[in-house]
Amino acid sequence: MYFRMSWAEPRLVGVPRVDAPGEGMVPLHSDLTKHVWIPDLFIHEARDIKSFKMIQEVQGVYLRPPNTIFLSTLLQISLACPMFFSKYPFDVQGCLMTVTSYKFDENTLRLEWLAEEVSADPGISNQLPNYEFSLEWDNISTKYWCSNCSFAPSSMGQARIILVRRYGLHVLTVYVPSALFVAVAWASFFWPPDVIPGRTVLIITSLLTVISMYAAIGYKSPETSYIKAVDVWLFMCIVHVVLTLFQYAVVITIQRKEKELRVNCVAPMNGQCVRHNTSIPLGNVTTRRESSTTSSPLSAGEGGQDSTAMYEPEKRMAPISLVWHLQLVENVGKIGIPLIFFFCNLVYWSYYLS
Repeated sequence: MYFRMSWAEPRLVGVPRVDAPGEGMVPLHSDLTKHVWIPDLFIHEARDIKSFKMIQEVQGVYLRPPNTIFLSTLLQISLACPMFFSKYPFDVQGCLMTVTSYKFDENTLRLEWLAEEVSADPGISNQLPNYEFSLEWDNISTKYWCSNCSFAPSSMGQARIILVRRYGLHVLTVYVPSALFVAVAWASFFWPPDVIPGRTVLIITSLLTVISMYAAIGYKSPETSYIKAVDVWLFMCIVHVVLTLFQYAVVITIQRKEKELRVNCVAPMNGQCVRHNTSIPLGNVTTRRESSTTSSPLSAGEGGQDSTAMYEPEKRMAPISLVWHLQLVENVGKIGIPLIFFFCNLVYWSYYLS
């Protein structure tokens, strides 16, 4: 950065005004700074400050009559900037640069930004592939650095570096593919329930793919001890694929129950299943054949003495009710799970993009 500061030196007297370019400022040798008072400024968040030197140190000293000194120097500064990634990759980071005096309080030294204030090269944003760069600044006349110490409040000029992450690439590489894999799992709703291998492989493949994306993104994203926005999204995708799998588990369970009832049920009657039992003597061995029918009972002899056929009502629910439950579960999964995902998207994007 080009760091510039201006202050009045009351010991400079009798300096005539000079009609020179640059608002009447007269360039001086940098050795003048060894003989005049210089504000003891420092940057509170700085961890390292480096000045540049070619033939001589890269700085300029100017005199603005009658007694104002203007100093400009080129510095490379490393700032400490605590960042918070709970909204990653939609996070906005604010890094402070606080210029203040080390030993003078606000009654002795008052700081404020120059009329030019703080500006940035428009090309900086092009040099940052992941962020949009902007600056804000403010003058603070009273700043208490601590509440339990004897330091007097100080004056400062504070600049805030705003870094807004560009999330377009994350949407194309993370959000869109994971949402498409959830939709691929939903495609199993339109396959017949009898195609168990096809539907199961489709859902399991989508589930494993989203879990792999979750692991890869967690490895590349900033390491934190709290949940980030991308973690919430991928976990939400995993949950909806698992819901699709559970829905199909319920479907095949009902379907298997229906098939078990249809083994001994030819036609339902009054909400029950009628079973036909027949006993046929074969020598010393009696065999029993069970079948279902809706015809009336028959007797082989008068008075039912030699009965060979009888009918018993089955106490289980008729298969037709299970077919209705099967269709209900399929329709609820086909409509309900996408609606839940759509509602979760509304909550997610409205919160993290606010």
